[in-house]
Amino acid sequence: MRENGYLRWMAENTDTRWCNDSALRVDYAAAREYGAVGCTTNPPLSFEALTTEERFRDSVKAVAAKFSGSEKVLEYFRLLVPVIAGEFLSVFERTGGKTGYVRSQVEPRLSANGAAMLAMGKTISGFCKNVMVKIPGTKAGVQVLEELAALGIATTPTVCVSVSQLVAVAQAYERGCARAKKAGLTVPASTSAFVMGRLQDYLAALNTERGNPVSTEDLETAVLAAVKRTYQIFKKEGYSQTIMPAAFRCARQVSELAGGVFEMTIHPKVQALLIEADKAGQIKREKRIDAGVDEAAVDRVLKAFPEFRKAYEPDGMTPEEFDSFGGVTMTLDAFDKTGWQKLLTL
Repeated sequence: MRENGYLRWMAENTDTRWCNDSALRVDYAAAREYGAVGCTTNPPLSFEALTTEERFRDSVKAVAAKFSGSEKVLEYFRLLVPVIAGEFLSVFERTGGKTGYVRSQVEPRLSANGAAMLAMGKTISGFCKNVMVKIPGTKAGVQVLEELAALGIATTPTVCVSVSQLVAVAQAYERGCARAKKAGLTVPASTSAFVMGRLQDYLAALNTERGNPVSTEDLETAVLAAVKRTYQIFKKEGYSQTIMPAAFRCARQVSELAGGVFEMTIHPKVQALLIEADKAGQIKREKRIDAGVDEAAVDRVLKAFPEFRKAYEPDGMTPEEFDSFGGVTMTLDAFDKTGWQKLLTL
């Protein structure tokens, strides 16, 4: 990866922090050079690293010979996560545990099973001191997030594709932190992932299915507006959880959020798009978090998709509706089929 001047600028000149959205050594080592303060390892990213990096070959074989099922996948994570965590341990220690985390996810198919997710989350939290447990923003997941926070365990709510989910996990985190304080535990860090690109993918699929003439640019703008709206709500309500914009689909979705108190997670493909956009003068090196969006574009998407209105309005969905929302089910299915199920075959 070439030097990323834009991301270095953002890291050094704004309150926005960012993480590398890849578990490959070549990617996170380069990312650290221009400001990355952590790493994301979802099931597909973990599968990629474990099957392409020679250093894991013998260990993967040993695990496969001894374990099976979900236990085997967790052992694969136990191989991978501490190795990457070691690369960011100095960041973790320097910031007093505010950043420097590696994120590892519970089994996608457990999204409605709170007890199983809680047990798996406890296991993952024991891998190393700078690991964050990724839990889906489903009805059961929201409850588990509170329990993990109450135990002093760092978390990253994921599979969040709506403003209402982000609000729900922020409130759950506040409740959990209050319980942790009462128990005399250190309040854990937490970053809530708004996987904006997954919401965009869902809307794009609906757009194709229904033959709606909504442009890709309008969809990009609409999901960007949803993140900005969430950020303003967090500021107004004083939520202490940090929003983690994720699954970017273009360079401007990153640059238009610059300056916010975020911890973004950015895939190397998008990092490359930022290099090209910056070189071409297509993005501005300035704080854009408070800049407005094209409201006409947002209105067009709201009119075309009742589903986007559900995702965009703070009270668009209740926790009981999270699990059946198309963007949630699509994302969980992708994490399962392209990651967890493949890991089971190793």
